[in-house]
Amino acid sequence: YHGGGAMHASAYNFLHHREAARLARLIGADPAPYEREAQLLARGMREHLWLADRGHFGELKDLLGLQRVHPSAALWTFYHTVDSEVPTPEEAWQMMRQVDSEIPRLPVRGPGVPEGLHTLSTTRWMPYSWSINNVVMAEVMHTALGFYRAGRPEDAWTMMKGSLLAAMYMGICPGNVGSMSYLDVYRRESQRDFADGSGVLARTLVEGLFGLRPDVLAGELELEPGFPGDWNHASLQHPQINLRFQRTGDTDTYTIEPRFPRPMNLRLRLRAQRD
Repeated sequence: YHGGGAMHASAYNFLHHREAARLARLIGADPAPYEREAQLLARGMREHLWLADRGHFGELKDLLGLQRVHPSAALWTFYHTVDSEVPTPEEAWQMMRQVDSEIPRLPVRGPGVPEGLHTLSTTRWMPYSWSINNVVMAEVMHTALGFYRAGRPEDAWTMMKGSLLAAMYMGICPGNVGSMSYLDVYRRESQRDFADGSGVLARTLVEGLFGLRPDVLAGELELEPGFPGDWNHASLQHPQINLRFQRTGDTDTYTIEPRFPRPMNLRLRLRAQRD
């Protein structure tokens, strides 16, 4: 943004410096330079980009002129900020409300398609310009991952399923994990061979829907499944872990078979099904 301080870039730089400090400790190096940079980034984001009256971070702060903060945050500002563990749980919840109220929600409809599904535009910015207000599968999947992480799994599944149907079943290339959706009014399904969607779809499936978040360096496996409330069974097979879920009446059973290179402590987080 012409040198302006951007929230999404600051967020993932904060995460990378924090993790560099963590790695430095593990190998006996000095973590202080990385810790200081992470602290400065965290302070800068709070002081310059948090919009208290709106309940979310702004998109950027201009470098020149009036140095204004642009309030119309894009999807990438939401998901990079949440994914980089910048906001508190309360702030992450507020940020989801900004996605709800400001980002265009595009219904996914068709013969045999369940009601209530949707995908999202990356921004509401006008006029149209390439790459800043498209309908992109990768962007929506990463937003769904942010919703899983921030505590709204049902809404995450709605946009995830809508995007999967739009790309894999309703588009011009069956089974494809592509770039743009047919709902992109200008580009349609051009560049459908992009690999953008594959990596973040895998993350959203494993870390979001199934809630598997291994931290091998810390020796900890976090499991916080985001299954829809009406699911009674699900399973995932992966070279490093198998997970099976079964619900019978009021009893939920989770069978976990890890194959990581070192023992892992399990941190299990479940939503209460009853009062």
